[in-house]
Amino acid sequence: MLTRALAASETVFVRVARRKKLAILVAGILPLVARALLLPILPVPRPAIQDEFSYLLASDTFASGRLANPTPPLAEHFETLQELIRPAYASKYPPLSGLVMAAGQKLTGQPWVGVWLSMGLLCAALCWAIEGWLPAVWALAGSMIAILHIGIVSYWTESYWGGTCAALGGALLIGALPRLKERPGVSSALAFALGLAVLANTRPFEGLVLAIVCCGWLVIQWMRNRTPVTLILGRAILPMALLLIPIAAWMAYYNVRVTGHALDLPYVAHDRQYALLEPVLWQNRTRPEPAYSNAFLRDFWQADRAEKLKAHRQILAAHVWDFLMFVRFLLGLPLAACILVMARPLWRDPVAKQALLLGLIAYIGPALDTRVWPHYAAAVSVLAYMVAACALRALRKAWPGVDGAYLMWGALLVFALPTALGLLTPANRYLAGSADYIVDAKHAVIDQRLEQQPGEHLVLVRYGPRHQIYEELVYNHADIDGSKVIWARSLGAEKDAELMRHYPNREVWIVDEDAGVTLSRASQPPNSYSSSLQATK
Repeated sequence: MLTRALAASETVFVRVARRKKLAILVAGILPLVARALLLPILPVPRPAIQDEFSYLLASDTFASGRLANPTPPLAEHFETLQELIRPAYASKYPPLSGLVMAAGQKLTGQPWVGVWLSMGLLCAALCWAIEGWLPAVWALAGSMIAILHIGIVSYWTESYWGGTCAALGGALLIGALPRLKERPGVSSALAFALGLAVLANTRPFEGLVLAIVCCGWLVIQWMRNRTPVTLILGRAILPMALLLIPIAAWMAYYNVRVTGHALDLPYVAHDRQYALLEPVLWQNRTRPEPAYSNAFLRDFWQADRAEKLKAHRQILAAHVWDFLMFVRFLLGLPLAACILVMARPLWRDPVAKQALLLGLIAYIGPALDTRVWPHYAAAVSVLAYMVAACALRALRKAWPGVDGAYLMWGALLVFALPTALGLLTPANRYLAGSADYIVDAKHAVIDQRLEQQPGEHLVLVRYGPRHQIYEELVYNHADIDGSKVIWARSLGAEKDAELMRHYPNREVWIVDEDAGVTLSRASQPPNSYSSSLQATK
């Protein structure tokens, strides 16, 4: 009975895979449906990490119809991590992820819907990309592995700072290569150019390294095939230029609106204002300390410098560990072990060999950073799933006497174990991800509580000596004055009184964070308290 059922399921799998457009559609819809079904036990995630609030600021800004926001009055109260406050109030990150979340915010009121939809697009793009390199059955198998590991539950789906959009750009780029190699065509050229545009607006530096690697590979293949230059120019370069030129012009305009200069990236402008040490390996000299507006920012960036210097001293160990965590995140330990066991046949597989070489060379981009989170190297994730599909194919060829359905479904079941185990750990917000710690959504908890209170509110945040330096609470919407709840940093009685006079009709609250959070109504002046409420960690 089981044998017949597995054989029948394999037959259906093969039939779907051979209808390539249907396979792409299935790969895109499956993670969306699976994650939607989990909403009763895994609701829409709350933001907690500083980077998430920066991306959400971008989402709110774009959803409001603006590219950037004016610097607010009394700006030093609102100055926070990973955001620019001058010359404009905006996220420091490239805009695409924020635009995707803004689409979800406009459609449903939930930025996370953009994250959810983008994962469906990524899984569909992975299937399309691998179809260009491998037979259809193994392309669908590779995308199924991606769905099991990152598509349903991972920190890319359970947070607002994942690598989904960058991985989508890498999939478009890598998927276009074999198609352009065989015969340059407009559709493949546009896919390649779109991949470049996506990477430029998500992970520009790492994307540039991957783009150089892919362009070099493509030129070598064209030279080997003696592809006519006129064909390359007319059916590849020209379509790419027609797409990329207006996108480049928009990027320059976006930079002007945020930083005031067409070539000054918001990320670079932010680091120039705040960072004491560049994150990249070749720039390890300490900058002069700027005049921070408050002690929290000074302490944070001093701690950031100390962490980077420590990583510089232990750079080899740090990078080996980060690479292992990247592999664990994308593939899981069972599949990584399978790839190691099948290393010899994989090296003889031309597709696996090319994917490994392209991936290792392109990984130089993120490896030039002091530390590497999985989303830093997201653009090469498609290559990991190509290798995984090749490993599954090699595994099946290695045991020809074993029933194929048992082998394929058994392998997929084993490879799905990391995600299944992650679902059994509800306390860990980044399920089946690379973060091995529990994250507290303190800001979101308090903000939601005050949103339900009548009237408008002003929250003054004060930190005690036991506060965790990386846990910031001062984050706001794009329109600060129009928000029901405004978060501000307490800067002493005199400046706090000035801020309270600026918002005379708001109820004022004090948040004390000192290894725990206390929310209290403030009286005048804001040094006395009443009506204490406790917000748990």
